[in-house]
Amino acid sequence: MARSLTIEQILCGICLTELTDPVTTSCEHNFCKVCIETCWENGELYLCPVCRTEFETKPELNINKALAKFVTDHMKMQKKKKPNVLCDFCCERKLRAVKSCLQCVASFCETHLESHKTSPRRMKHKLIDPVENLEDYFCGKHEKPLEMFCRDDQTFLCLFCTTTEHKTHDCVPIEQESSHRKIKVKDKHKAVKKMIKERCEKMKQIKNVANINKRNGERDKACSVELFTTLIRSIVRCQSELLEVMEQKQKAAETHAEDLIKELEQEIAELKMRDIELENLLKTEDHIHLLQTYSSVCSPLQFKSWNNISIDTDLNTETLKKTLKCLEEKNPNGTEKVF
Repeated sequence: MARSLTIEQILCGICLTELTDPVTTSCEHNFCKVCIETCWENGELYLCPVCRTEFETKPELNINKALAKFVTDHMKMQKKKKPNVLCDFCCERKLRAVKSCLQCVASFCETHLESHKTSPRRMKHKLIDPVENLEDYFCGKHEKPLEMFCRDDQTFLCLFCTTTEHKTHDCVPIEQESSHRKIKVKDKHKAVKKMIKERCEKMKQIKNVANINKRNGERDKACSVELFTTLIRSIVRCQSELLEVMEQKQKAAETHAEDLIKELEQEIAELKMRDIELENLLKTEDHIHLLQTYSSVCSPLQFKSWNNISIDTDLNTETLKKTLKCLEEKNPNGTEKVF
């Protein structure tokens, strides 16, 4: 694990504290294993809480051992950064100091601190955790311990400062101001925790809605496929029925036309015979023969009139309209006409 990682990279993207059992997503964001599993609990839509990358299935996240070691080492280094203050009164082998005294302006090991526990005068001294630069805890102007805090100027003061230039300011003991600030820090901490919880709940809500939308979308797509499949089958069936009816009508029309043609051919043949007989009768000079055959040759012909007989050239129009009307009525949607 590279030492160039930033503080943000060793913090969980959800709880914003140092990573515990860290896991890393494919989009290279780090989370506590418990935090990310809680976010994905009972979910069907898996998103990275940081960059919103969506995963098709729930990722299998294993603990990032290298990152875990780095976080552990980092925390150890942070602990080591605490000042290694030595006792000012040890002579040969100096021991680690356990307290620093603002009145004595010195640091004490457990042994040399005993007088502050037994001496009535020293028991009143102000002890703090050991610090290296005790001079930072003293007023630079009056060389007195910094015991007060000026809220107006936001600065630390000694008791003498509060009776001089800060006399009219709002000054309180440092411990009081620290306690007051801790309450605000606690409230802020609670607010951040609440925001994290609210966002996790909102994320879960969005995931649930997305899942519902996905299921509804899949259902609607299936219904659409079924609808159009049914419609296509209906169209194919109607097409087959229409072609069959049109074929039957066409055959009937052809048969009818053939019958009419045969009838006309027969009449034409008979008329040609009569035409020949009449032509011969006109040419004859045998008057007796003319008078004898006149009745038979000039008798009325028993033919029907063809003036009102016609062939329909638009046989399938009505059939086509009826078929399309039937198809419209069979449209499963029932709201829009197909044609």
